[in-house]
Amino acid sequence: MSADRLAHDGPRLVVDLQALAHNWRAVQRACPHARVGAVVKNDAYGLGVQHVVPTLWTLGCRDFWVATAREALALPACLPADARAQGLQLWVLNGLAGADPRDFGAHGLTPVLAGPHEAAALAGYAAAAGGPLPVAVQLDTGLTRLGFGLPDLALLQPGRALWRDARPLLWLTHLGRFHDPAAPQCLQQRSRFEQWTGALPAAARSIATSSSVFAGHQWHFDHVRTGSALWGVPTGAPGAPLHPVARLEAPVLRVVDVPAGTEIGYAGSYITTHACRVATVALGYGDGLPFGLVNRGHLMVAGRPAPVLGGVAMGLVGVDVSAHAPGEVVPGMWAEVYGPQQPLATVAGWAGVAPNVLLTLTARLAAQRSATPGGPA
Repeated sequence: MSADRLAHDGPRLVVDLQALAHNWRAVQRACPHARVGAVVKNDAYGLGVQHVVPTLWTLGCRDFWVATAREALALPACLPADARAQGLQLWVLNGLAGADPRDFGAHGLTPVLAGPHEAAALAGYAAAAGGPLPVAVQLDTGLTRLGFGLPDLALLQPGRALWRDARPLLWLTHLGRFHDPAAPQCLQQRSRFEQWTGALPAAARSIATSSSVFAGHQWHFDHVRTGSALWGVPTGAPGAPLHPVARLEAPVLRVVDVPAGTEIGYAGSYITTHACRVATVALGYGDGLPFGLVNRGHLMVAGRPAPVLGGVAMGLVGVDVSAHAPGEVVPGMWAEVYGPQQPLATVAGWAGVAPNVLLTLTARLAAQRSATPGGPA
């Protein structure tokens, strides 16, 4: 038996590259005067950089944002050999993270400096490497995570020692309420960002992520960093013209008719009140399905909802297929967890988690991943 056939007994993720291409173009149309970069950290949110990055490159993306240097070093294998000559830019959001800045320079990686300690780590770089290291600089305007805050701005002023060893390409910040750019706190962060960067060395500016893409030109500045919107995850902008990119499915393993009073799941987490038909699906918390989906939500089986019965085991979950005709649901057929029939955000809402949490967990742990053809029409 082939490995592909063996993989049939666990969940699979299908990545729709045509939908990805549609979403890329939608983002570009929304911010025509800004450079658009793709955030592909955590293996493109679990969708697989080997599928996502070549498609985005073909569509014209030249800026890729990752969390770590290790992630950045893996991307060139997905791209043409002359990608650097064509303008490839690899941005590392976690900054130097204790690594030697010379390694970033040697591999052509651009760190996003995370605070004053990284400015100190660059001391003497230019003398050793023969020139300053191109960098981006994170400004902490209110999220209190990474970046230079108000007390640190003196280190970034023109003429300071840092600029002997570093060359600023981009100033960026991240919104604490990214899903709601209109929130007063976000407006305050934008005001700080504009004020702070106005007194710093000239460089491009970036504040917009996926939610801000559709919130108006006042958020776009020079560079937009988009991840969620590319995958079709709701961005907080009602009516954003996005298509779902990921479809998670799992096979039905067993279908059984049970009488009233039957316990389903550990500790009788569900007890049937009437005779019903139960399908057991090969998906559980070991595959990233949130444990909170106890007697909550449904999967799509044969095009119709099948409510979850009982709890979520490590690799199994039960659903009620009583509304389906006898024999309509059989072992080996696929149940959709999220995708075109059932939005990712809906399932995430039932589980009480953010859509990106559900996507990243389930996509990365899917037993099998594949991509449907896509790219420029």
